[in-house]
Amino acid sequence: MSRTAEPQEHGRLKRGFAGLELWCADLAAAGRALHEIERVTPRLSAAERRNAEGLNDAAVAAEWLTAHIALRILLERAVGTGWRGAAFGRGAHGKPQLDGAPVVFSLSHVPGLALIGISPSGTLGVDVERKRPVRVGAERREAIEAAGAALNSEQALPQGADERFLQAWVRLEALAKAEGCGIGRLLTRLGVVGDRKPSSAAVHERAKDALAAVPGAVTRDLVLGEGLYTAVALSPAQAMPQVLRLPASVDALKALLT
Repeated sequence: MSRTAEPQEHGRLKRGFAGLELWCADLAAAGRALHEIERVTPRLSAAERRNAEGLNDAAVAAEWLTAHIALRILLERAVGTGWRGAAFGRGAHGKPQLDGAPVVFSLSHVPGLALIGISPSGTLGVDVERKRPVRVGAERREAIEAAGAALNSEQALPQGADERFLQAWVRLEALAKAEGCGIGRLLTRLGVVGDRKPSSAAVHERAKDALAAVPGAVTRDLVLGEGLYTAVALSPAQAMPQVLRLPASVDALKALLT
């Protein structure tokens, strides 16, 4: 699909968008409005639609599209209409990007909820998990928790076993998304995945090295609500903003774009 914006919109931020924004979208509440907006004015790329069509579960596919419509609306709010329908490219390490647009972004979603970060520049990765039973071996659990603790020395991990693991996990996922390498490659570098498992102390040090390898990155925990575990990886110069709630009506969503 070709780009449809006026030439002056290319490569520019829209007036009023100047810094890091974090958005939480209730996909159930906003789903109908988001799909109506997309029906009237398509913004998704052909690749996004094909990806949804490849999902076997219709409900999962619909919610995946809902999260991506929310992302597209927030991107348009930041940079204008010039990238409607444009496919996402990949950065040097594989991080999704909107080629030519002066923003970085990150999307994470779980059933019913999406967390989206958008910034004019810098490091950015977000991740969210819902509370759930964690079934993982003691050795790997210990290693992941050690790595997660190393990524954020200012905020202690929760005390509960599953809560502790999930908060450590979202910190690792956020860092992997900020770099673009993917969680599997990050865990391999840390030694969590592989035949030879290093000690928790060694994993802790490797995690600090991995954090240093992403230019200027720090990780911070977010509070979204009971039973949710979230983290953001960002540049230390970026002030942590308040998490915004995506509106759930067509009129309110349209107002974001004006």
